[in-house]
Amino acid sequence: MTPDPQPPPRPVSEGAVTVAWTGSTYFAEGLPWSVLHQIASEFFTAAGLPPSQVGYTSALHLTSSLKFLWSPIVDLFGTLRRWLIATQALLGLLMGVLAVLAHDLALGTGEKDTTFIWLTLIAIGVASATHDIACDGYYMDALDKDAQARHAGTRVAAFRVAMLVGNSGLVYLGGRHSWLLGFGLAGGLMLILAVVHRVLLPPSAGERSRRASKVPERSGAERAAHVRASYLSFLRQDRAVVVVLFLLTYKLGDALMFNMSKVMLRDLGVSTAERGVINGFGTGASILGAMLGGAWIARSSLARAVVPITILMCATQPLYLLIAAPSLPMGAGNLADAPAYFTAWMAPSLTAITIIMVIEQLCGGMAVAAQMVFLMRRCHPDHKAAHFAFGTAIYAVSQMVTGTYSGWVYQAQGPLVYFALACVACIPCLVLVRWIPTR
Repeated sequence: MTPDPQPPPRPVSEGAVTVAWTGSTYFAEGLPWSVLHQIASEFFTAAGLPPSQVGYTSALHLTSSLKFLWSPIVDLFGTLRRWLIATQALLGLLMGVLAVLAHDLALGTGEKDTTFIWLTLIAIGVASATHDIACDGYYMDALDKDAQARHAGTRVAAFRVAMLVGNSGLVYLGGRHSWLLGFGLAGGLMLILAVVHRVLLPPSAGERSRRASKVPERSGAERAAHVRASYLSFLRQDRAVVVVLFLLTYKLGDALMFNMSKVMLRDLGVSTAERGVINGFGTGASILGAMLGGAWIARSSLARAVVPITILMCATQPLYLLIAAPSLPMGAGNLADAPAYFTAWMAPSLTAITIIMVIEQLCGGMAVAAQMVFLMRRCHPDHKAAHFAFGTAIYAVSQMVTGTYSGWVYQAQGPLVYFALACVACIPCLVLVRWIPTR
């Protein structure tokens, strides 16, 4: 008897190639984010600028919040692959300009005028937001839903690796050697990635399909209708109000924790070098969490995984209260002019702090993977890039607002009350997660 023919196995290289381009494109998405929100603030701090200017870097989230305004244009003109490569090259050039301006400011001895640096950072923000639109759209156009979930951990992990390279490696080079080298290397990496992707990045499945079908050029009226449909179709989707509220609140507690955790550790006597080591362990845990979250969703489905992942994320937030609790007796001791050795023993150990950070970042990484898969499922096939931009803009607004006012709340209420409020901020997403659409 002749055995039934077996379907040909999927080539091993197919998975490896997908992992490679997913990792490299999302590394290219994470590095400009690190330049805007991590390296720039470190540079301003090292240059001796006032805290107000350092704090203004949170306002650069506005470019991400507004990218929904021009996201339909990316869908309409050219291809997502071309947008992706062009914006990477532009970001490389802009970072080169920033490197020269930062070097001049660091060497200057007179009044420190940062006008051109801020204009360059804004330009990088707009180019980075446009790159995000193209990168996210290409990812969804190139992969089906199962593959999107399967590689969600890879994309989040690659983004976090870029943050680690920027916030650790490039900041070290800038502070130890020169900011021309720190920012310049970031620009060089973006230019190299643009060249590599120009040569190796394949056309997406959607792009090949459009070429084969030879779709005629759209008229001006059809383009306008497409733009209008991009906005309206996102707001008319199933349970749109729940979707928007969920995106606004899902990472709200986590964002509040992130905004002031470094300040709390500083107040507890943890040095900058020690915080750097702790951050390294935390970032590694978040990368692992993203990979585990993506694998969990791919294996069991978003509908089954999102609720337990959300519960894990929210359950780890109160661990920060264990770190913040000693701040009250330490503050009282400082007010009473108690000896330093008397208050120092109250602080939690670095080992305990690191363990808590690792646990929280591990679960937070899984939650980011779930958030990304959920958002991709909310994108209409005809408006992938635009809809993903709408969704990311919604939670970028949440990050910008919390980043702007978190310091005021922390300063007025103290760390224990602040982190208790951050735990309370997790409650809305726990309620909403059971009502969100997952298909």
